[in-house]
Amino acid sequence: MTKPISLSPLELDALRETGNLGAARAADALSRLLGRPVGIDVPRSSVISLESLPGLVGGPETVVAAVYFRLMGAAPGGLVFLVDGPSLAPLLKALLGETFEAAPPLSAESASALKEMGNILCGSYLTAMSEMVGFPIMLSVPALAVDMAASVFESVAADAAQHGSHALVLESRLLDGGLPVPLHLFYLPEPGSLEALLAGLARKTGVDPRGPRG
Repeated sequence: MTKPISLSPLELDALRETGNLGAARAADALSRLLGRPVGIDVPRSSVISLESLPGLVGGPETVVAAVYFRLMGAAPGGLVFLVDGPSLAPLLKALLGETFEAAPPLSAESASALKEMGNILCGSYLTAMSEMVGFPIMLSVPALAVDMAASVFESVAADAAQHGSHALVLESRLLDGGLPVPLHLFYLPEPGSLEALLAGLARKTGVDPRGPRG
């Protein structure tokens, strides 16, 4: 049986801080893409079981759009950028104006826009994390799925469950035109990956979020 992720509040804060830095960079990149100021914040981080993921986005029958990446390097795993159904239309409108299709199956333009945003958000997050931990983490080519949350997570979790049973969740909000659009970033680490990240943070910052090491 795989061992559940166990992180202290200080460790979660340290990992969320990398999310805040990545979100700032993603907001800057999206502002340039959209031609107007936008913001992204990371109000909360948590660790939950893979079985609980559908409940976080409204339940197993909620339609979601998920962009999934494999992570390669010293902290391998999976990374999922997810938008729930009610947020999909305002997000695509922000990206494409009025020329979007939010109901599955998505148009090629809508699917491409979601993958591009996933690349921007996840790439910015990983670039920030790589700088903070002192080693590179690379993204695979993205895969996109638009379906009920139970089906999407069944596919994602089938891959992730080979290595672990829990996910690190960074709950984010895209702030565009005064309306927050909820976004979710799920990191599905392989064994040893979180320990590698926390050890890297300790080396780079001189402050070990894991506490005194005996």
